[in-house]
Amino acid sequence: MEIAIYGKGGIGKSTISANLSFAWATGGLNVMQVGCDPKHDSCKALLGGIDVETVLDYMRRKGPAEYQLEDLVHIGAAGIHCVEAGGPEPGVGCAGRGILSTFELLDQLGLDRSYFDVVLYDVLGDVVCGGFAVPLRKDYAERVYLVTSGEFMSLYAANNILRGLSNYASVGPRAGGIILNARGLTDEFERVERFAEAVGLPILIRIPRDSLFAQAEKEGVCVAAAYPDSPVARAFTELSQIIWQQTDLYPANPLSDDELETCVLGKTRVKTKSLPTVSLPKTEKVEDQFLSKSLLMREPLHGCAYNGAMNLAVQIRDSITISHGPRSCANLSLQSISSLGRRSLLEKSIVLPVQLRPNILSSEMDETAMVFGGGEALLETVLKAAQFEPELIIVVTTCPAGIIADDVEKILDTYIKKEKHDIPVVILPTDGNLNGDYMQGMMLCYREVARQLVQRNNLPDPDPFLVNIYGEKSIANSTSDNIRLLETWLAAFGAKLHCRYLNDTTKASVQTLLHAGLHINAYDDYMGKFLKEFFLNEFDIEFFPVAFPIGTDQTITFINALGEFFDQPQVAAQLIEIEKTAYEAEMAAVRPILQGKRLMVVSYNHELDWILRTALDAGMEIVKVGLINFSQDVYSESPYREYVGEWEVDYSQEKRLADVKRLRPDLLLGNYNTAETIPGVIFDTIQLSPAGGSDSGRRLARRWVQLFRQDIQEGWRDDVRLFDENFAR
Repeated sequence: MEIAIYGKGGIGKSTISANLSFAWATGGLNVMQVGCDPKHDSCKALLGGIDVETVLDYMRRKGPAEYQLEDLVHIGAAGIHCVEAGGPEPGVGCAGRGILSTFELLDQLGLDRSYFDVVLYDVLGDVVCGGFAVPLRKDYAERVYLVTSGEFMSLYAANNILRGLSNYASVGPRAGGIILNARGLTDEFERVERFAEAVGLPILIRIPRDSLFAQAEKEGVCVAAAYPDSPVARAFTELSQIIWQQTDLYPANPLSDDELETCVLGKTRVKTKSLPTVSLPKTEKVEDQFLSKSLLMREPLHGCAYNGAMNLAVQIRDSITISHGPRSCANLSLQSISSLGRRSLLEKSIVLPVQLRPNILSSEMDETAMVFGGGEALLETVLKAAQFEPELIIVVTTCPAGIIADDVEKILDTYIKKEKHDIPVVILPTDGNLNGDYMQGMMLCYREVARQLVQRNNLPDPDPFLVNIYGEKSIANSTSDNIRLLETWLAAFGAKLHCRYLNDTTKASVQTLLHAGLHINAYDDYMGKFLKEFFLNEFDIEFFPVAFPIGTDQTITFINALGEFFDQPQVAAQLIEIEKTAYEAEMAAVRPILQGKRLMVVSYNHELDWILRTALDAGMEIVKVGLINFSQDVYSESPYREYVGEWEVDYSQEKRLADVKRLRPDLLLGNYNTAETIPGVIFDTIQLSPAGGSDSGRRLARRWVQLFRQDIQEGWRDDVRLFDENFAR
């Protein structure tokens, strides 16, 4: 028989559990008692008042290869086998996770529960979370008993336990009844009796209030052992027989909160349709509520905030970024960051040091850290990082750190005061995906790095020939080419880049961000709009009116704006003439091939003017544009919309095949290749982050010409011919 004794903290469930175990053991049964309460005092009265090492303390002290079942099971009074799960210090870690770990370890070490006649689980019942609900699962307690007094909060806890038990209703009825541990309240029995009747459970026994309990506790034994002939000892003998002989179990039928108050207190909750509102002063924290598009539109999360913050944080190349979480989280993030570096090196022989070898350390949170808190693991990792003498340490938190609510700020504040070091530490509390998606993590990183690093006082006058660029996409193939193009244009005006926020940059350039007099957005998308709003509100920075350009139209506008800013219109005119000449020459070369070709575009990119103008200048017919909802962009109008046959927003990939068959385009553009092969239709991809300048359109047109000129017969057909010629018999 396996039973669970649940009850509110301090209600006396451990006292009742110990006396029940003693009654069964002295009656000739083989008994095990497992204490599932962080107080770890369930078995104390069975062990002569001795505090034994808990399972969780043992796991913390020993390595997995050293675990022995015999170290965890202690023999108490009457031969009772005793186990204490234990828990973390109050305020840190996760006690519920500790209960899970205890049960997993006992199973792993081969504990044969069938060896015992009775296994009793003594469980804290104030919070029935996943960890404390482990004994309710079908593989453990066959019966559940509720210990309560007549106090309302005690009955509230009992009702909550029934709610938890109802989640396992498919297993069948398992509620055994109520054990009333009397407190001597007025009308106590009547209160409990009303509750028992309402939930359909019997009151098995009433344990009287008696000073012998306190006396036995002083002696370090249970009442049944110290005073075997007392009325309370006889009550436990009676209860042990009731439970042992019980055949009827009951379903869990918890009450609603309203029903509970009416039943126990005899009053009805007062409900009002509306309450008066009041205007309250708001702190500056309200300004932090910048939400990613996914969160704002209540869309499914796209990636996790942790990974978004990690991808940006590592771009400060003289910093070390610490992933506070399991090693696997850091490894997945490392692969995401370094994938572009490997591809650029292998395909283009371009070295991107930050992407190839990002400075990442992991606090390597394990099972022990999940239970007791990750503070020690984080401090060890920060000390390790400090040995490399970086200019900056950045800590990014994962889901596990957030779930157990590690107070990272307090942990690091203690470290800084103790070590007295001058390496600044920036904390990014993303908590995995608990604080949002990938884009939300990027927004948090942009915001917090600026707030904690950018110097605001004793600044020189901004230098108009120092330029910052914001919001480059570090994982885009085009980023390196775009920055080289921007540097070429700036050099023509006698200006230079100061800070790339945040891409392949340094702590010093971030600190001196306000030394620059020109601030350019890399993209005018959702993230770009956030950056403009944040830096305007936080640092009073006015951004350049035009973002880095894509396509001929934007390039002309951008260069003209630079000429106006630097008061060098003649330089701007020369640069524009170079761009125009190259573009027009390219269009003249491709037009004989592309003239009259039908184009269909299905894209996550919502800024498509550069594609549409290129197609129209090449003489193509645009039969349809389908815009798919995208986490990093919002729909915008296009001056070329009137030249498009069909224009559809909130488009879906499922419509694509039917539209292709209906419209019969010669060329289909999309961000990802299609699985379908459609005779006569050529597919080409659109980069989510295309190359900048007028060259973006020129490159696209050149590729289309190559696609229409090539022999599109499948390669395997030629393999068949070669096989037939050389190997056929």
